[in-house]
Amino acid sequence: MTTVSHPADVPADPPEEIDKPRRPTTRDLIIVHLGLLAVAIIWGGNFSALKHLLDRLEPVDVVVLRSIGAGLFYGLFLASARRLIIPMTGPDARRMVFIGVLGIPVMSLSMAYGLTHLNAGLASLLVTSNPIFTAIISRFLLGERLTGRKVIGILVAFLGFLLVLQFGSSGGARLESSQIMAVFVVLLGPLAWAFYTVLSKPLLGRYPPMYVASYTTMAGGAVFIPFLIFDAPMRERMASLDPVDWFSVLYVSLLAITVAYLLWYWGLRVLTPSQTAVYAYLVPVFGVLGSWLVLGEVPAVFALVGGAVIVFGVVLTNTTSRRRNLV
Repeated sequence: MTTVSHPADVPADPPEEIDKPRRPTTRDLIIVHLGLLAVAIIWGGNFSALKHLLDRLEPVDVVVLRSIGAGLFYGLFLASARRLIIPMTGPDARRMVFIGVLGIPVMSLSMAYGLTHLNAGLASLLVTSNPIFTAIISRFLLGERLTGRKVIGILVAFLGFLLVLQFGSSGGARLESSQIMAVFVVLLGPLAWAFYTVLSKPLLGRYPPMYVASYTTMAGGAVFIPFLIFDAPMRERMASLDPVDWFSVLYVSLLAITVAYLLWYWGLRVLTPSQTAVYAYLVPVFGVLGSWLVLGEVPAVFALVGGAVIVFGVVLTNTTSRRRNLV
Protein backbone atom coordinates (compact mmCIF):
# COMPACT_ATOMS: atom_id res chain seq x y z
CA MET A 1 0.00 0.00 0.00
CA THR A 2 1.45 3.39 -0.96
CA THR A 3 1.63 6.27 1.46
CA VAL A 4 0.49 9.85 1.07
CA SER A 5 3.28 11.98 -0.38
CA HIS A 6 2.74 14.95 1.99
CA PRO A 7 1.93 13.57 5.45
CA ALA A 8 2.34 16.92 7.16
CA ASP A 9 0.12 18.80 4.74
CA VAL A 10 -2.56 16.51 3.36
CA PRO A 11 -3.77 17.78 -0.04
CA ALA A 12 -7.41 18.46 -0.74
CA ASP A 13 -7.90 15.23 -2.65
CA PRO A 14 -5.48 12.63 -1.17
CA PRO A 15 -7.55 9.46 -1.61
CA GLU A 16 -6.60 9.12 -5.27
CA GLU A 17 -3.06 8.19 -4.16
CA ILE A 18 -4.12 5.38 -1.83
CA ASP A 19 -4.01 1.94 -3.41
CA LYS A 20 -5.48 3.13 -6.71
CA PRO A 21 -7.09 0.21 -8.58
CA ARG A 22 -5.34 -1.14 -11.64
CA ARG A 23 -6.90 -2.85 -14.61
CA PRO A 24 -7.67 -6.45 -13.51
CA THR A 25 -5.96 -9.34 -15.23
CA THR A 26 -7.63 -12.65 -16.07
CA ARG A 27 -6.03 -14.12 -12.94
CA ASP A 28 -7.48 -11.26 -10.87
CA LEU A 29 -10.96 -11.92 -12.24
CA ILE A 30 -10.75 -15.64 -11.48
CA ILE A 31 -9.70 -14.93 -7.89
CA VAL A 32 -12.48 -12.34 -7.50
CA HIS A 33 -15.14 -14.77 -8.71
CA LEU A 34 -13.81 -17.46 -6.38
CA GLY A 35 -14.02 -14.96 -3.53
CA LEU A 36 -17.65 -14.16 -4.33
CA LEU A 37 -18.36 -17.88 -4.52
CA ALA A 38 -16.92 -18.17 -1.01
CA VAL A 39 -19.29 -15.38 0.10
CA ALA A 40 -22.27 -17.35 -1.22
CA ILE A 41 -21.06 -20.46 0.65
CA ILE A 42 -20.63 -18.52 3.90
CA TRP A 43 -24.03 -16.86 3.61
CA GLY A 44 -25.61 -20.19 2.75
CA GLY A 45 -24.67 -21.45 6.21
CA ASN A 46 -25.55 -18.16 7.87
CA PHE A 47 -29.28 -18.94 8.00
CA SER A 48 -28.66 -22.13 9.99
CA ALA A 49 -26.42 -20.31 12.46
CA LEU A 50 -28.95 -17.51 12.85
CA LYS A 51 -31.78 -20.00 13.36
CA HIS A 52 -29.77 -21.67 16.12
CA LEU A 53 -29.19 -18.37 17.90
CA LEU A 54 -32.81 -17.29 17.53
CA ASP A 55 -33.78 -20.37 19.56
CA ARG A 56 -31.74 -18.96 22.47
CA LEU A 57 -31.96 -15.19 22.05
CA GLU A 58 -34.33 -12.45 20.98
CA PRO A 59 -33.92 -11.20 17.38
CA VAL A 60 -32.51 -7.87 18.51
CA ASP A 61 -29.97 -9.72 20.71
CA VAL A 62 -28.65 -11.59 17.69
CA VAL A 63 -28.41 -8.41 15.63
CA VAL A 64 -26.56 -6.58 18.41
CA LEU A 65 -24.10 -9.46 18.89
CA ARG A 66 -23.27 -9.94 15.23
CA SER A 67 -23.08 -6.23 14.38
CA ILE A 68 -20.93 -5.14 17.33
CA GLY A 69 -18.87 -8.32 17.05
CA ALA A 70 -18.13 -7.70 13.37
CA GLY A 71 -17.15 -4.11 14.14
CA LEU A 72 -14.73 -5.30 16.85
CA PHE A 73 -13.17 -7.85 14.49
CA TYR A 74 -12.63 -5.15 11.88
CA GLY A 75 -11.07 -2.90 14.52
CA LEU A 76 -8.64 -5.68 15.45
CA PHE A 77 -7.95 -6.27 11.78
CA LEU A 78 -7.00 -2.62 11.22
CA ALA A 79 -4.96 -2.56 14.44
CA SER A 80 -2.95 -5.53 13.20
CA ALA A 81 -2.29 -3.62 9.97
CA ARG A 82 -0.89 -0.78 12.16
CA ARG A 83 -2.86 1.84 10.28
CA LEU A 84 -6.24 2.50 11.84
CA ILE A 85 -7.02 5.69 9.94
CA ILE A 86 -6.36 6.67 6.34
CA PRO A 87 -6.81 10.20 4.93
CA MET A 88 -10.12 10.81 3.19
CA THR A 89 -12.35 13.70 2.25
CA GLY A 90 -15.21 14.80 4.48
CA PRO A 91 -17.93 13.80 1.98
CA ASP A 92 -16.44 10.32 1.62
CA ALA A 93 -16.24 9.88 5.41
CA ARG A 94 -19.89 10.92 5.76
CA ARG A 95 -20.87 8.55 2.95
CA MET A 96 -19.18 5.63 4.71
CA VAL A 97 -21.06 6.37 7.92
CA PHE A 98 -24.34 6.67 6.02
CA ILE A 99 -23.74 3.43 4.12
CA GLY A 100 -22.87 1.57 7.32
CA VAL A 101 -25.89 2.85 9.25
CA LEU A 102 -28.14 2.07 6.28
CA GLY A 103 -26.75 -1.33 5.36
CA ILE A 104 -25.83 -3.09 8.61
CA PRO A 105 -28.74 -2.36 11.01
CA VAL A 106 -31.54 -2.42 8.43
CA MET A 107 -30.34 -5.59 6.70
CA SER A 108 -29.66 -7.41 9.99
CA LEU A 109 -32.93 -6.42 11.67
CA SER A 110 -35.04 -7.29 8.65
CA MET A 111 -33.38 -10.71 8.34
CA ALA A 112 -33.91 -11.49 12.03
CA TYR A 113 -37.50 -10.30 11.78
CA GLY A 114 -38.07 -12.45 8.70
CA LEU A 115 -36.73 -15.61 10.32
CA THR A 116 -39.17 -15.21 13.24
CA HIS A 117 -42.29 -14.21 11.29
CA LEU A 118 -42.00 -16.02 7.95
CA ASN A 119 -40.99 -19.52 6.92
CA ALA A 120 -37.39 -19.91 5.82
CA GLY A 121 -38.25 -20.41 2.15
CA LEU A 122 -40.25 -17.21 1.83
CA ALA A 123 -37.71 -15.20 3.85
CA SER A 124 -34.94 -16.48 1.55
CA LEU A 125 -36.90 -15.49 -1.54
CA LEU A 126 -37.42 -11.95 -0.28
CA VAL A 127 -33.86 -11.44 0.96
CA THR A 128 -32.34 -12.80 -2.24
CA SER A 129 -34.27 -10.34 -4.40
CA ASN A 130 -31.24 -8.10 -3.86
CA PRO A 131 -29.73 -8.53 -7.38
CA ILE A 132 -32.87 -7.11 -8.99
CA PHE A 133 -32.89 -4.07 -6.70
CA THR A 134 -29.15 -3.63 -7.25
CA ALA A 135 -29.46 -3.71 -11.05
CA ILE A 136 -32.20 -1.06 -11.03
CA ILE A 137 -30.52 1.25 -8.49
CA SER A 138 -27.12 0.90 -10.17
CA ARG A 139 -28.67 1.87 -13.49
CA PHE A 140 -30.06 5.12 -12.10
CA LEU A 141 -27.32 6.11 -9.63
CA LEU A 142 -24.18 4.91 -11.43
CA GLY A 143 -25.41 4.74 -15.01
CA GLU A 144 -24.48 1.04 -15.24
CA ARG A 145 -25.45 -0.20 -18.68
CA LEU A 146 -27.88 -3.11 -18.43
CA THR A 147 -27.28 -5.03 -21.62
CA GLY A 148 -29.80 -7.57 -22.84
CA ARG A 149 -27.45 -10.41 -21.96
CA LYS A 150 -26.93 -9.09 -18.44
CA VAL A 151 -30.69 -8.78 -17.86
CA ILE A 152 -31.24 -12.31 -19.22
CA GLY A 153 -28.47 -13.62 -16.95
CA ILE A 154 -30.11 -12.06 -13.87
CA LEU A 155 -33.51 -13.50 -14.84
CA VAL A 156 -32.05 -16.95 -15.57
CA ALA A 157 -30.31 -16.96 -12.17
CA PHE A 158 -33.58 -15.90 -10.54
CA LEU A 159 -35.40 -18.77 -12.28
CA GLY A 160 -32.84 -21.22 -10.93
CA PHE A 161 -33.25 -19.68 -7.49
CA LEU A 162 -37.01 -20.26 -7.65
CA LEU A 163 -36.42 -23.92 -8.56
CA VAL A 164 -34.17 -24.38 -5.52
CA LEU A 165 -36.56 -22.50 -3.27
CA GLN A 166 -39.75 -24.23 -4.32
CA PHE A 167 -38.57 -27.78 -4.98
CA GLY A 168 -35.07 -28.06 -3.52
CA SER A 169 -36.15 -29.03 -0.01
CA SER A 170 -39.21 -29.74 2.03
CA GLY A 171 -41.51 -26.76 2.46
CA GLY A 172 -41.65 -24.17 -0.29
CA ALA A 173 -42.34 -20.47 -0.06
CA ARG A 174 -45.96 -19.90 0.90
CA LEU A 175 -47.47 -16.53 1.73
CA GLU A 176 -50.31 -16.13 4.20
CA SER A 177 -52.49 -13.02 4.14
CA SER A 178 -51.47 -12.22 7.72
CA GLN A 179 -47.81 -12.04 6.65
CA ILE A 180 -48.12 -9.10 4.25
CA MET A 181 -46.69 -6.57 6.73
CA ALA A 182 -43.80 -8.93 7.52
CA VAL A 183 -43.06 -9.21 3.80
CA PHE A 184 -42.73 -5.44 3.44
CA VAL A 185 -40.47 -5.23 6.49
CA VAL A 186 -38.23 -8.02 5.18
CA LEU A 187 -38.02 -6.38 1.74
CA LEU A 188 -36.37 -3.38 3.40
CA GLY A 189 -33.32 -5.62 3.92
CA PRO A 190 -32.40 -6.38 0.29
CA LEU A 191 -33.38 -2.83 -0.69
CA ALA A 192 -30.98 -1.39 1.92
CA TRP A 193 -28.26 -3.85 0.87
CA ALA A 194 -28.71 -2.81 -2.78
CA PHE A 195 -28.12 0.85 -1.84
CA TYR A 196 -25.20 -0.31 0.36
CA THR A 197 -23.62 -2.07 -2.62
CA VAL A 198 -24.22 0.66 -5.20
CA LEU A 199 -23.20 3.60 -3.00
CA SER A 200 -20.00 1.78 -2.00
CA LYS A 201 -18.81 1.33 -5.58
CA PRO A 202 -17.36 4.86 -6.10
CA LEU A 203 -15.50 4.67 -2.77
CA LEU A 204 -13.69 1.53 -3.91
CA GLY A 205 -12.02 3.51 -6.68
CA ARG A 206 -10.38 5.70 -4.05
CA TYR A 207 -9.82 3.52 -0.97
CA PRO A 208 -8.72 -0.08 -0.29
CA PRO A 209 -11.65 -2.50 0.21
CA MET A 210 -10.36 -3.37 3.70
CA TYR A 211 -10.94 0.18 4.92
CA VAL A 212 -14.30 0.68 3.20
CA ALA A 213 -15.58 -2.59 4.67
CA SER A 214 -14.12 -1.79 8.10
CA TYR A 215 -15.39 1.77 8.43
CA THR A 216 -18.90 1.03 7.15
CA THR A 217 -19.29 -2.05 9.35
CA MET A 218 -17.95 -0.27 12.42
CA ALA A 219 -20.36 2.61 11.81
CA GLY A 220 -23.26 0.17 11.54
CA GLY A 221 -22.22 -1.73 14.66
CA ALA A 222 -21.88 1.49 16.68
CA VAL A 223 -25.63 2.03 16.30
CA PHE A 224 -26.27 -0.93 18.63
CA ILE A 225 -23.82 -0.04 21.42
CA PRO A 226 -26.53 1.78 23.47
CA PHE A 227 -28.67 -1.39 23.35
CA LEU A 228 -25.85 -3.37 24.92
CA ILE A 229 -25.12 -0.73 27.56
CA PHE A 230 -28.66 -0.01 28.75
CA ASP A 231 -30.48 -3.34 28.25
CA ALA A 232 -29.62 -5.50 31.29
CA PRO A 233 -31.95 -8.41 30.31
CA MET A 234 -30.17 -8.58 26.95
CA ARG A 235 -26.80 -8.92 28.67
CA GLU A 236 -28.21 -11.66 30.92
CA ARG A 237 -29.47 -13.63 27.93
CA MET A 238 -26.07 -13.31 26.24
CA ALA A 239 -24.29 -14.45 29.42
CA SER A 240 -26.30 -17.70 29.35
CA LEU A 241 -24.91 -18.80 25.97
CA ASP A 242 -22.88 -22.02 25.87
CA PRO A 243 -19.75 -22.71 23.74
CA VAL A 244 -21.81 -24.01 20.80
CA ASP A 245 -23.88 -20.82 20.86
CA TRP A 246 -20.75 -18.69 20.87
CA PHE A 247 -19.41 -20.64 17.91
CA SER A 248 -22.59 -19.64 16.07
CA VAL A 249 -21.96 -16.03 17.13
CA LEU A 250 -18.47 -16.25 15.62
CA TYR A 251 -19.96 -17.61 12.41
CA VAL A 252 -22.59 -14.87 11.99
CA SER A 253 -20.15 -12.08 12.87
CA LEU A 254 -16.58 -13.08 11.95
CA LEU A 255 -17.45 -15.12 8.85
CA ALA A 256 -20.82 -13.84 7.63
CA ILE A 257 -19.96 -10.15 8.08
CA THR A 258 -16.23 -9.55 8.60
CA VAL A 259 -14.83 -12.03 6.07
CA ALA A 260 -17.79 -12.04 3.68
CA TYR A 261 -18.11 -8.25 3.46
CA LEU A 262 -14.40 -7.89 2.76
CA LEU A 263 -14.65 -10.41 -0.09
CA TRP A 264 -17.83 -8.72 -1.32
CA TYR A 265 -16.10 -5.32 -1.50
CA TRP A 266 -13.10 -6.92 -3.14
CA GLY A 267 -15.38 -8.25 -5.88
CA LEU A 268 -17.34 -5.01 -6.15
CA ARG A 269 -14.12 -3.09 -6.73
CA VAL A 270 -13.47 -5.07 -9.92
CA LEU A 271 -16.97 -5.97 -11.13
CA THR A 272 -20.11 -3.89 -11.60
CA PRO A 273 -22.76 -3.92 -8.85
CA SER A 274 -25.07 -6.15 -10.92
CA GLN A 275 -22.32 -8.66 -11.67
CA THR A 276 -21.45 -8.83 -7.97
CA ALA A 277 -25.01 -8.96 -6.63
CA VAL A 278 -26.07 -11.90 -8.83
CA TYR A 279 -23.96 -14.19 -6.63
CA ALA A 280 -26.63 -13.78 -3.96
CA TYR A 281 -28.75 -16.25 -5.93
CA LEU A 282 -26.26 -18.98 -5.03
CA VAL A 283 -26.89 -18.53 -1.30
CA PRO A 284 -29.92 -20.88 -1.05
CA VAL A 285 -28.07 -23.49 -3.15
CA PHE A 286 -25.32 -23.71 -0.57
CA GLY A 287 -27.92 -23.53 2.17
CA VAL A 288 -29.48 -26.73 0.81
CA LEU A 289 -26.08 -28.37 0.35
CA GLY A 290 -25.11 -27.37 3.89
CA SER A 291 -28.25 -29.02 5.26
CA TRP A 292 -27.29 -32.16 3.34
CA LEU A 293 -23.75 -32.25 4.73
CA VAL A 294 -24.51 -31.15 8.30
CA LEU A 295 -28.03 -32.44 8.90
CA GLY A 296 -28.18 -35.32 6.44
CA GLU A 297 -31.13 -33.81 4.54
CA VAL A 298 -30.72 -35.17 1.00
CA PRO A 299 -31.50 -32.43 -1.55
CA ALA A 300 -34.09 -33.00 -4.25
CA VAL A 301 -33.05 -33.29 -7.89
CA PHE A 302 -34.51 -29.84 -8.50
CA ALA A 303 -31.98 -28.39 -6.05
CA LEU A 304 -29.15 -29.62 -8.27
CA VAL A 305 -30.92 -28.55 -11.47
CA GLY A 306 -31.71 -25.14 -10.01
CA GLY A 307 -28.13 -24.74 -8.86
CA ALA A 308 -26.87 -25.44 -12.37
CA VAL A 309 -29.33 -22.90 -13.80
CA ILE A 310 -28.14 -20.28 -11.30
CA VAL A 311 -24.50 -20.89 -12.21
CA PHE A 312 -25.41 -20.45 -15.89
CA GLY A 313 -27.15 -17.17 -15.08
CA VAL A 314 -24.14 -15.96 -13.09
CA VAL A 315 -21.86 -16.76 -16.02
CA LEU A 316 -24.15 -14.89 -18.44
CA THR A 317 -24.26 -11.83 -16.19
CA ASN A 318 -20.49 -11.75 -15.75
CA THR A 319 -19.51 -12.25 -19.39
CA THR A 320 -21.46 -9.37 -20.91
CA SER A 321 -18.32 -7.47 -21.71
CA ARG A 322 -14.57 -7.77 -21.35
CA ARG A 323 -14.45 -4.21 -20.15
CA ARG A 324 -14.47 -3.64 -16.41
CA ASN A 325 -15.45 -0.21 -15.23
CA LEU A 326 -13.65 1.13 -12.17
CA VAL A 327 -15.62 4.13 -10.98
